[in-house]
Amino acid sequence: MNDPKHNKKSETTRRLHERIGQFMVRGQYRSALDLLAKVIEDPLPLFQGEDWVIEERRLAWLYRINLLRERNHITEALAWACLEAELNPDNVAAVALKERLKREAGLLPLRKNGHTKSSQAKEENDFWKGVAGMRELKAMLERDVILPLLEPEIYSHYRVTLPNGILLYGPPGCGKTFIARKLAELLKFNFIEITPGNLASVYVHGTQGKIADLFSEARAQAPCMLFFDELDAMTPNREGGSVSHHYASEVNEFLVQLNECSKQKVLVVGATNLLERIDPAVRRPGRLDKKFFVGPPDYEARLELTRLCMANRPQEEIDWRTCASELEGYTCAEIEFVVNEAARLALGQKRPIITGDILNAAGNNPPMHSDVEE
Repeated sequence: MNDPKHNKKSETTRRLHERIGQFMVRGQYRSALDLLAKVIEDPLPLFQGEDWVIEERRLAWLYRINLLRERNHITEALAWACLEAELNPDNVAAVALKERLKREAGLLPLRKNGHTKSSQAKEENDFWKGVAGMRELKAMLERDVILPLLEPEIYSHYRVTLPNGILLYGPPGCGKTFIARKLAELLKFNFIEITPGNLASVYVHGTQGKIADLFSEARAQAPCMLFFDELDAMTPNREGGSVSHHYASEVNEFLVQLNECSKQKVLVVGATNLLERIDPAVRRPGRLDKKFFVGPPDYEARLELTRLCMANRPQEEIDWRTCASELEGYTCAEIEFVVNEAARLALGQKRPIITGDILNAAGNNPPMHSDVEE
């Protein structure tokens, strides 16, 4: 995308995430909070500030809340949520988050789901456990998907509709399926994964019947997440007349089943590498209208992912920070490939893996999507 405003947003956001990630992996927790405070509290001229600047400040507010929750500073997080809800009472996410934090702090009864008070409080504090970095994506999912589904009464009071479905898009190998599974786990939704092959049929209208059966199964297992991988192959763009009547009928069936899923406690999640190839009717408001970019991992995620890929391999002391810096722009799948190549080199010389092996493997295998943008 060549929009200068978009490019400015992307670069500013990227730098913010990289700096926060560097602070966190160094254990400089308060430095990360101080940086977020500057973003949140930096004064703007009255009635000025582009939409992306305002959105950046809102996300920074969520980052701060989530960092405090990660450190189990629930009371401090609650104080910031209360302040935001007081200053901006129309911020429904702040009101909902305030109620959630009150439960985590033991000030309100926890949900009746069979858990003891102590076990559920710990469980709610462990949100996004096992997902390093990716703080912008996690914050947006928290605000736009998780809070509305976990605090439906508040959103109903404000007459804000619950999400019917969402789209995860971005280059291949960046973890869209992993994020969808983790989201279902956080929401405590049953999870049904569908690929294009699951819907293939040799019979006329056979795929339409399979789509209807899938949604019926999801309603029977509600609350349930229906995850459609490679959604562009199942709901191709019908504009221009390039799609056959057979496919057009399948898209129509998908749209019929998709309508008002949220009222039946079914969340539809689609994943695609090619957002523009999905039929516009699928992406319009009230259907899969919330879109989340899942790009290459940020600094914090790259460091943890490299450590994970290197686990249980013979190795000398690895400079994880240098590796994370040099692997900027690599997808999750590419980082795993680089580590395997480094291990293959060390194996050939019958010695432990060293930092240089990883850096050499990265140099010989540059990322395929180094210029990818949201």
